Formats: sequence, C-alpha cells, structure tokens
Amino acid sequence: MLLNLYVKNFAIIEEINLNFSEGLNIISGETGSGKSLLLKTLSLLKGDRFTRDYLGSFSDKTIVEAVFKTNDTIKSFLTENGFEPEENIILTREFTDNSTINKINNRACSLKVMSDLTDLIFDIHGQHSSLIVLNKANYINMIDNFNNETIGLKNKIKANLKEEKQLKEKLEDLKISPEELEREKDLLKYQIEEIEAFDFDKYDEDKLNKEYKKLSNQKELIEGTNSLLSILNDNNRSLSFKDFAFNVYSAMNDLAAMDDDLKDLSSWALNIREEINDFSKNLEDYSYTLDIDEERIQIIEDLFSSFQVLKMKYGRDKEEILKFLDDIKDRYQTISNIDKVLNDINSKLYALDKDNQKIADQLSKLRKEIAANLERRIVDELQEMNMDHIKFKIAFNKKDNINKDGIDDIDFMISTNKGQDLKSLSQVSSGGEISRFMLAMKAVLSESDSIQTIIFDEIDTGISGKTADIVGDKLKKISKSIQLIVISHLAQIAAKSDSHYLISKDVVGEKTVSNVNVLDEDGKIKEIARLISGHDITEKSLSNARELLEV
Repeated sequence: MLLNLYVKNFAIIEEINLNFSEGLNIISGETGSGKSLLLKTLSLLKGDRFTRDYLGSFSDKTIVEAVFKTNDTIKSFLTENGFEPEENIILTREFTDNSTINKINNRACSLKVMSDLTDLIFDIHGQHSSLIVLNKANYINMIDNFNNETIGLKNKIKANLKEEKQLKEKLEDLKISPEELEREKDLLKYQIEEIEAFDFDKYDEDKLNKEYKKLSNQKELIEGTNSLLSILNDNNRSLSFKDFAFNVYSAMNDLAAMDDDLKDLSSWALNIREEINDFSKNLEDYSYTLDIDEERIQIIEDLFSSFQVLKMKYGRDKEEILKFLDDIKDRYQTISNIDKVLNDINSKLYALDKDNQKIADQLSKLRKEIAANLERRIVDELQEMNMDHIKFKIAFNKKDNINKDGIDDIDFMISTNKGQDLKSLSQVSSGGEISRFMLAMKAVLSESDSIQTIIFDEIDTGISGKTADIVGDKLKKISKSIQLIVISHLAQIAAKSDSHYLISKDVVGEKTVSNVNVLDEDGKIKEIARLISGHDITEKSLSNARELLEV
C-alpha cells in the first residue's frame, strides 16, 4: 500500500509531500491543474521514460520518491534480489539533465528490478495507459490466481520443459558424423590417459615445495650447521661455548653460596647452561638428517613440470583438472555407446511430452471450471453498473505447442449491446465500457490479487447519474480490501472517499505552480459542490454535496 509520495521539481510541481490512507483516496481538480502529472510520477516508478520536458524550473534535479508498506510477496522479491526485507520500502528516482539514479531503500538498483518490483505493488489503470485487462498475455495469470492447484500444475510443466530443453541440447550435441565421432574418441582417450598417468595421491604441492626448498639448500644447511656445532663444542679453541656457559654457572653458584640475593641469578645461569646443552644436542640430531640427494630433487622437479603441463591444458588447479577428467570420462562413455544414449534420450523426450500433454489437459480443464464461475460473476457486476445487455465469455483455444503456461490461448470476449456479436475485449472502443469492465474485473479479481494498490485515472469517463453512483459503490467496496487512488471528476464518486486530495494551479511570481491539499470535511463539501455545478458554487450545490456525503 502507498503510504507517502514525495515529488520535487517535476514540471509545474515545485514540491509536494502526500500521505495516503487505506481505503478510497480521491484526487480531483480542474482540467490542467496537474492530475495527470501526479499520475505520471507514479508511472516513472513503474519504469516509464523521463524526458527533459518534465524537468522543472525550480532546481536542477527532479526527485520522485514513494514509500510503500510491504507484504510477504514483496519481501520475498527483495530477498531474491539482494535487498534487506523491511516493513516499509522506499523507491526513489532522481533525474538531472544527463543522469538518472534509481534506488530501493537508498541502495542503487537497475530500472528493470524497480519495474519488476512495482508490478507486484501497484497497478495503474487509465484512459491512455496500457490496461492490464486489455492485454491478452495477462489473462492466464488472472484465471490461475483463483486456484492454487493451477500453480502446482504449471510448476510440473516448467520442470518437464526444463528437462526437455536440456535433453534436446544434449541430442543436438550428439549430432556428429562417424568420422568426427572416432576423432573425438581418440582425443578423449589420449586426454584421459595423460591425466590418469599423473599420480595425484603423491602430489601435495605445499609439502613438496617445502621438501624441495630444503633439498636444494642442503649444502648451505650442512655448512651452517657444522659451523654452529663447532662454536658450541670445539675444545681446540681457548674455550667452547658450552664450557663458557658451564664456567659462568659454576662461578655464579659459588657467589650465591656467599650471598642469598644471588640465588636467582645462579638459577638463571643454570637454565642458560641447560638450554645451550639441549640446543647443541638437537642441532647435532638435525645435522644427521642432512644429505645431498640430487635424485630426489630431480623427481620433485619432474612432478612440478608434469603438473604444470596438466594445468596449462586442463585446469587451474588439482580440483579443476580432476573435474575435467570426470567430464571427459562421461563424454567418452556417452559417445562409446551413442546408439543406446540416443535411444534413451528420445524415449525420455517422448515420455516428457506425453506427461506434459496430460498435465496441460488437466490444467485446461481446471481453468475452464474457474472461467465459468468468473464469467457469471463478472456479468453480475457489469449488470449492476447498468450494462443490462452485457455478454461475457472467456474463450479457450488450443496452442500448437505447450509452453510454461500449458496449452491454452485465452481471450476475453464481450458484447455490450443487444444483438451484437461477441468480440475481443481489446477491440472495445468505448472508454466508459472499458472502464466499467475493468472495474468489474477488479471487483471479482481483487480477492485473489496480490496487488496492494490500484490507481484509476478517470475511470468515470462516459458515465453519469445512477451509473456513477453504482460505480462509486463498487469502488468503495473494492477499497475495503485494496487501497484505491482514483482521479475523478464526478461528485457521486468523490463523495465516497475516505481521503480527498485537491490539485490546484496557481501563479507564483513568474511561475505556474501545481499544489495538492488534503481536504477536511468543509473542503470536501466545497469541492464536491464544484464538481456538481462547475466554477460557481451555489447554496444548492453545497446542499447537494452535503446530501451526497450523508448517503
């Protein structure tokens, strides 16, 4: 549901900030006051193109921002597209002479994502817009929304079609000549043998690198170790390092016997002597492990070289190479048994096609049951709006091929006059008839529609009197379950509003500015009186307005 609409610097709108309520929101105003501009701002959120003509003269940037209350469907869409699902959602479009920024909850997004999102949030229906009820592509989903069983059947068809597509791609990939087949087998066999010849179990790159580093530096390690051992143990010198440490401890021990304050230093000297002895022993043990092994160095170098060849041909690392090996083994197995594989694929395709035909027939039968109920209910709604001779039929034709929606090609057929043949709704030319049919559709479909907000642009075109009053009652009824925003010029409809907004146009300085005000009770009476009598509001029109509001 639309909670707030903020518009800045859009054509003659300098700045407006509107809060909308639940139920029926009526927007009225004189011709040219800016009603169509307000509708256009919402169309921009649905992906309409912004032109420089809409850039106002009040600043160098146009902003259109709307806050909507979310539901589970919207939250699911946000999560799937990497946005944090929240209770309210802010949609923003900003325009300058040479740039456009689109945001969802202050995060940049593509216009496609915003358009897809707003398709879940609100519909706009108007005399000059592309009405959802005039687009045949929407009819199947309208019917399917009435019964969740249709969704389950469609999901089965989609899964089958996906598998069918994969099998057909595999079939196409296997359309090769006997000569090409043999050449590919030879190549695959060579690649398999080359990869399997390498002993991956013995190839631990980190461990081998560590061993190679040590082996390639054996000479330096031996020389350095012997030098340290000489310093520690060589008695040919005046004093070895170990003897020096012993003498230091012995001297400290003698001193500590004379002064207790030196006992800690004596213990420290003992620890140093023991540490040096341990160090010397461990270094000697290490020196015994050192040996120059040219053969092992060559083995490791050969392993590195062989693995580099495999990396250049088959993958960036061990995992990729082994994955490639699995793939080519599967391919080799497939083309080695190609006749059996082709027969298996064709059998699966035949079974999938049969299954889809069965499901599509079930789906079509279910839709026809739903359609029969819809036909009756929509006719009842239209007859209540003074379309006494209305006839409505949901026509089913069979498509040549099954697609994700099944086998049905659906059209809405209508006749508005007695003796007139049924014809496609898209061919109905009367704006008033289209408006009433659209309203009847929404009255019936609203209970199963996930859309929260519907915006009607002059749905009252071509109607008056009693019919206008009935249309107003219909709008009021629908607004109890869905938020409606209705641009209207009829008093009978405006009187049904829960909230009423008046658009006016004023000259401020050298500029024309469009403003929107929320009407209080007194303002609503005056505006309804204006809709009744025109510019000259009389006591009679005011009295009539009060009567309409009291009904």
